Amino acid sequence: MAEAYARHLCRSIEGWHFASAGVFAREGQPASPQAVTVMAESGIDISGHLSRQLTPQRADESDYIVALTEGHADLIRENFPEAVDKIHTLHSFNPANAGRDVLDPFGGSVESYRKTRDEIESALSDLILTVVTPSLKTQQEKL
Repeated sequence: MAEAYARHLCRSIEGWHFASAGVFAREGQPASPQAVTVMAESGIDISGHLSRQLTPQRADESDYIVALTEGHADLIRENFPEAVDKIHTLHSFNPANAGRDVLDPFGGSVESYRKTRDEIESALSDLILTVVTPSLKTQQEKL
């Protein structure tokens, strides 16, 4: 859901690519029916999404690695120590929410997926204001 929402929110911004990859994800699994439903409610189609595993190559190619929970961020740091400076939690982009985890709705109700979707959307706004917007200003200054 986070990947799709980031793409949606930044759809008119060039130069940014968003890709999700899970610490425990099995390659090629479709999004859950609940995730597809709640994202469709927001006008975003994730029915064709397939899961990916975080690999050394994907970690190396990333400018930012954003985990939804501190536990996942810690696990990524353990498995990819060379990427430690790239690793953040989604809520870390707003100091008021730092240390907070995004609810993992896996296996939950549609309502739990809605809450997570809304939390992700809000936290992505902070990420965009902190990371994407300043990079656009820098690009404009170079022109």
